[in-house]
Amino acid sequence: MTTSRATAKQDAPSGSAGGAQGSSRDLVARMGARYGLLVVWALLIVVFAVLNTDVFLRPLTAQTIASTKAVVAILALAALVPLVVGQFDLSVASQFGLAQALCAGLIVKQGLPAGLALLVVLVVGGVFGVVNGLLVAVVRINAFVTTLATGTLAVGLTQLYTGGGQIIGAFPGAFTDAGRSSAAGVPLPFVYVLVIVLALWALLEYTRWGRRAFAVGGNSRASLLSGINVRRMTITSFVIAGVISGFAGVLQVMILGAASPEVGGQFLLPAFAGVFLGAAVLRPGRFNAWGTLIAVYFLATGITGLQQLGAAFYIEQFFNGCALLIAVAIAQFSAQRRRRAAAALGQASG
Repeated sequence: MTTSRATAKQDAPSGSAGGAQGSSRDLVARMGARYGLLVVWALLIVVFAVLNTDVFLRPLTAQTIASTKAVVAILALAALVPLVVGQFDLSVASQFGLAQALCAGLIVKQGLPAGLALLVVLVVGGVFGVVNGLLVAVVRINAFVTTLATGTLAVGLTQLYTGGGQIIGAFPGAFTDAGRSSAAGVPLPFVYVLVIVLALWALLEYTRWGRRAFAVGGNSRASLLSGINVRRMTITSFVIAGVISGFAGVLQVMILGAASPEVGGQFLLPAFAGVFLGAAVLRPGRFNAWGTLIAVYFLATGITGLQQLGAAFYIEQFFNGCALLIAVAIAQFSAQRRRRAAAALGQASG
């Protein structure tokens, strides 16, 4: 008995120390998963600042990044919402292309006031979202096939409306100023991005709709059995994506003062790269608005820094493609970790 007690006393501190070390490792791992991209972003800024101090550290560089990547950030946020409910919307970039052509045409060709043109474009985006949602949720066509088809339809409508040429003309000064001006040194396009991020963050994290959206994305069958209207959630997510894509098109016209029938397709990969990479930060393994914003501007910082150092024009495609592959791999790894943790918890409780 005495020997057993002595052994137990000797083993207790060791076990406690082992548990403490395990907890510390777990904490470090969680912190690294949540904020690792932010640390890499900060290191990236430091590297470019050292290598190209005269150019990279100018306030104009930050302002340019914030403004020029605002459209990509908004499209990424549009793609985010269907992904939360477990669906892909490959049509967001094509809807964006149609929206910018329609906005410019309504103002220049049809002479509509800019505010009314904005409203029409948002309604058209919502209609596209309804069509996507009905085909996916009611007709039950695969989301990849559905949105690829409707995206192609949007490209065709863009070509038809523009006649294959650019739309250039006189836009109201207040309209273009809304896309080119700054507030306290912050470009207005970036302000719009922040507003949308805040709105989606509040919607997804603090409303019943958001909680149900994540539940549907996690397990649509279980959500249906628990009383959630999965069809309505799916349709609503596509509608939100369509409206946000429409606004991105309007913002593009505000910034450029023109529309092109060729714009759209090149925005798809950067948008999805931002969404998936964003799922690896702040809320690892979970699509989230703030993570998407951070990821988009992380990618923008890397591309801008490399271009300023003289990298070839195609570096952007390489950078975004690699980022998307890495982001998807991280997402898969995070999902596997969650499944293993859930299985271990179930075995322990059993």
